[in-house]
Amino acid sequence: MSDRAGRPLLLASAGIAMVGTSFGMARYGYGLLLPDIRAAYGLSSGELGLIGAGSSVAYLAATAVAAVMSKLGARGVVLLGGASAAAGMLLAGLSRSPWLLVAGLLIAGASAGLVFPPFSDVVARDVDPHRRGRVLSAISSGTGWGVAVAAPVAILAGAQWRSAWLVFAALAVVATLWSLRVLPAGEAARTELPALRPAWFVCPRSGPMLAGSLVIGLASSVYWTFAVDLMRGAGGLSSAESRGLLAVVGLASIAAVASGDAARRAGAGPTFVVAVVGEAAALALLALAPGSLALAALSAVLFGVGYSVAMTVEALWSAEVFEGRPSAGLAAVMFVSASGLLLGPPIAGFAADHAGMPAVFAGGAVLLAASALLAPRRGALAPATA
Repeated sequence: MSDRAGRPLLLASAGIAMVGTSFGMARYGYGLLLPDIRAAYGLSSGELGLIGAGSSVAYLAATAVAAVMSKLGARGVVLLGGASAAAGMLLAGLSRSPWLLVAGLLIAGASAGLVFPPFSDVVARDVDPHRRGRVLSAISSGTGWGVAVAAPVAILAGAQWRSAWLVFAALAVVATLWSLRVLPAGEAARTELPALRPAWFVCPRSGPMLAGSLVIGLASSVYWTFAVDLMRGAGGLSSAESRGLLAVVGLASIAAVASGDAARRAGAGPTFVVAVVGEAAALALLALAPGSLALAALSAVLFGVGYSVAMTVEALWSAEVFEGRPSAGLAAVMFVSASGLLLGPPIAGFAADHAGMPAVFAGGAVLLAASALLAPRRGALAPATA
């Protein structure tokens, strides 16, 4: 295999590793370990939701300064992101109080806002145009790979949840070292994520797209944060069973990597509707029968595929709405989705303290089903004025 031919594979492997540790572990690993964290510190659902929002706060902050960080070059930004993931998860693993855990999640959460843009830049520069889409799709599947790997680690850790964070931190170090070996040295990365403009959020053509992204972030955060807790608490499933089902979510999201081609063939609107309705069904199944292993497995598949496909459609939609400036649309979608993921856990947690977690999942299902009304329609993808 020539260096030219092997370059896309190397970049994809490094990108998957970094996205897997920063998104799949640093951001979504908390939901895997939440029941034992609850038991260790005696926290309410509302307090756990606030802690879960910490990684999204850091992610939003990192996204906001991504343009400035890009001056460090691709390797410099990835090193910073990898160090953030490893240090934050190490601190979470060594924590003996909720405050240190919060600090660790804040530090680790920033990594997700730093690691993807540099790979996007390098792929655009070094990979042939006909291969770029597949390489970027593979890299974006890293979240699913990360969750799929994190779940068995969490199962083996059992009630010793801190040791799982330590293993995640070690994996982040390995992923960072591999990425530094693959990424080119001495080349500055271009700034792909521009500063957000308020006009983007009130434009009639981008409004439905961004509203859909917000709703998906809000409702999906309920599943990412509290699904394992619901299956163990109200459902009575074992730790291994509930955590294993989140691994199914990760694998299902990987299977949806080809959703971009499907959306182009079937149409963005129908694909979006199927995706969010599937996600809604996933939340509804857990709300109705959290103790059924078979229905929980079906829920995991529906959620993994639905979430991945919905966000893929959002990315494609943003490229159409902001024709000529796709990075602007992507920045807006990422920011709004992360805002939903930030607001969702504390809202869901405090609501669960009063109404119960099954009711919160049912509410999330209704919200997702309603978001189908925001699906792109024919003639709605005209370029927006940036």
